[in-house]
Amino acid sequence: MTTRRIALGLLATPALLPHAVRAQVPWPDRPVTMIVPFAPGGSPDIAARMMAPKMTELLGQPVVVENRAGAGSTIGTRAVMQARPDGHTILMGPMSFLTAPLTMDPPPFDTVQGFRVICHVATVPYILVVRNDFPAQDLPAFHRYVAENPGRLNYGSSGNGTPLHLGGEMYNLMMGTRLVHVAYRGSAPAITDLVAGQVQMVFADLPGASGQIRAGTIRPLASLVQERIPTQPSVPTMASSDPRLAEYDVYTWTMLVAPKATPDGPVMRLNQAAIAAAQAPEIAPRLAEMGFAFIGSTPQAGDAFLAREQAKWGALIRRAGIRADF
Repeated sequence: MTTRRIALGLLATPALLPHAVRAQVPWPDRPVTMIVPFAPGGSPDIAARMMAPKMTELLGQPVVVENRAGAGSTIGTRAVMQARPDGHTILMGPMSFLTAPLTMDPPPFDTVQGFRVICHVATVPYILVVRNDFPAQDLPAFHRYVAENPGRLNYGSSGNGTPLHLGGEMYNLMMGTRLVHVAYRGSAPAITDLVAGQVQMVFADLPGASGQIRAGTIRPLASLVQERIPTQPSVPTMASSDPRLAEYDVYTWTMLVAPKATPDGPVMRLNQAAIAAAQAPEIAPRLAEMGFAFIGSTPQAGDAFLAREQAKWGALIRRAGIRADF
């Protein structure tokens, strides 16, 4: 075939040209928006803001962190779920983006069906913190004080339907007490009100509380996970403090996710960038110091983990009859 005939053949099939051009366009070709479904200051926001600059460097496009708080994380979560599934809008979610819908009747969406996991970034322990002038100095005294003041003590959490809310309600159920829940738009606002004396205690994520703990304005009273937290070795576990709490285990994680229909290409690039960012020598020690335990999963392992967590927490929420008031 002559050169002239090849040229004529290409001109006769113009649809091939745009396809070929599109195939060469690199991803990402514009900024990536990473939505955090809580106010600034909690564990997902800390992880997002520490990782975003390095991810920007690795991806060659800005990774912009945007906080969209409210309704126990469901406002920001829904915004990402409904975004165009091209990898340019993603969510840095704690466990709340899975549990909050399960406390609503009917659930507004199914997290597992609506998202695919980019990377399970890290697990994060929870901790019970109180003001320095709180009357109880240790856990046995705390249990007695709560039992003696039914309905008169408030606990703050990062929002309705969050694991921190569930942690307070699990304590009430297991101990037969009546702590009163006060919902905030993230851990940081709850801790601010704790310092101000508006609530007596906060079920908090450790990264969100670590600054005030170091400053000495609040004190940690209990680890809410089954083992003592490495960075808080003197803080006993809630589970070891009373036989009724032996199964008490409340935690969260941080996870990058994208709308379900997002293609493999963007998901894999984001996975590689997220893992490299979290493991960067200037970032990894800071995350570890705040209590993040790095996971760095593949998308496939993250999807399987998310499905297991939905089954576990959904069963607990149904058994306990926990319903969020949004």
